[in-house]
Amino acid sequence: MLNTIKDSFGLTNKYIILATPLILFSLISSLYIIFSANGNAISLLFALLLFFLMFGAFLSGWLFMVKKCIENREQDINSFISEFPAGVGEYFLPACGMIILSLIVAFFLTGLSYFAGIKLIGNMNETFLAIMNISASADALKSYLMTLPADTLIKINQWNLLIFATAIITYFLLMFYSPSLFFKSKNPFKALFLGLKDLFCRKFGKNILLFIIVFITYFLISILGTILGKNIFLHFIFTLVNFYFMVFAVVLVYNYYYKNYVQIGANIDTRI
Repeated sequence: MLNTIKDSFGLTNKYIILATPLILFSLISSLYIIFSANGNAISLLFALLLFFLMFGAFLSGWLFMVKKCIENREQDINSFISEFPAGVGEYFLPACGMIILSLIVAFFLTGLSYFAGIKLIGNMNETFLAIMNISASADALKSYLMTLPADTLIKINQWNLLIFATAIITYFLLMFYSPSLFFKSKNPFKALFLGLKDLFCRKFGKNILLFIIVFITYFLISILGTILGKNIFLHFIFTLVNFYFMVFAVVLVYNYYYKNYVQIGANIDTRI
């Protein structure tokens, strides 16, 4: 694992240009959401569809670049830039399918979590609705929470823990989905099956360790960014650190998957 992490750092630094599409897409998508937020239902639906297509194009090109930097480590940087449009042409439809299936999996797990919470914890819809209505004001939210009885606060914490656990499980289950799509099968359904099979069938302990490393590191960076974000200079620094880590995390997962599930035993792994 340490060798893979070290190797992934080297690849990230060598192909730091991978951060460029990510930064540009973040800026463009943020501006697009701001300017398309107002409008009627039809315009919002069209804006959502266009954003979905933009996201599919970005993922297909960017993740294809990640794949190529791992497969061809001696590739020239100038020729490496041209991989983005090549990836869009080759993986646009598979990437869109991956997004749709990922949303279906997330909604399914969220639904199961919701019904489990209703049964085991209790219905808190009215309380959460009240919290959402006053969430814009920290003082009002604090005052409202102080008026709630202890058992209600315990249930709110239990719901928060359930939501957090559902998100973690979803991220973990989908960790190898995109690597299997780009390394093994362009069929989103088959890639999902292969990703889950590889996640649970071989080196499961190392897979959990990989997920924990990525999650804890991102969690710590997020906390430090929140604490120190009031300073403009530190906020800018942590924004760059966040982008760098996002690139590194994707390279690490793809590099780990390539070394453990593609280079070794690829003929076996690609069969269902």
